Amino acid sequence: MGTISASRVRAVWIDAGYDREMASDRVSRYGHYVRDHVEHFREAWDWEQPSPARFAATAWQVATGPIMAPGYVRRHPRLLSAQVEVNDWDGSLIGLAAVVTPWPQPLASSREWRAGEWWRDWPTEPDFGTDTVRYLDPGGQEISRGQHFLMASAALAFPLPTQPLPVLPPQPGGPLADLVTLARAYVEVLVAEMNRVLSPVIASVER
Repeated sequence: MGTISASRVRAVWIDAGYDREMASDRVSRYGHYVRDHVEHFREAWDWEQPSPARFAATAWQVATGPIMAPGYVRRHPRLLSAQVEVNDWDGSLIGLAAVVTPWPQPLASSREWRAGEWWRDWPTEPDFGTDTVRYLDPGGQEISRGQHFLMASAALAFPLPTQPLPVLPPQPGGPLADLVTLARAYVEVLVAEMNRVLSPVIASVER
């Protein structure tokens, strides 16, 4: 069986085509959401100096669910969540993610814990229009029928560097179009950083 290179796996990506085609102004859905959440972005200037970390976290939150559904930023099917938050310790950026994984080896190789029951892995369904699947939570009907599910995932927490982020202007003034351009630039940097960390993880699981 061939191996899957991390360079061929995208943990996250920007769906620019859908963003443009589905925009009410035929320019950008994300731009519309940024303008609707302008006060959240301006909070990045509320303290003594502009905070790229707070601006970046806001740009990411607006670009992903539940604010945008589907998001400006899309995820690999195995990536259950990918969040960007501000570290309450020092104001830096933190990445938080959850990745669907196979069963841990001690559980996969043992039947003692199963107590004679048949335990299923993650429920899936085809993802329409792609050659992938979507990982689902089991429904109440399945569980009421006595079905058992062991849905393994790995939780990741990691620092995200702020150095590659664009510099915020001293004040939040200027046209909204500039704010949209800046938010989009921040998201592009965060996508690259998320892929740097998460794509090798997903590639390893896919092998």
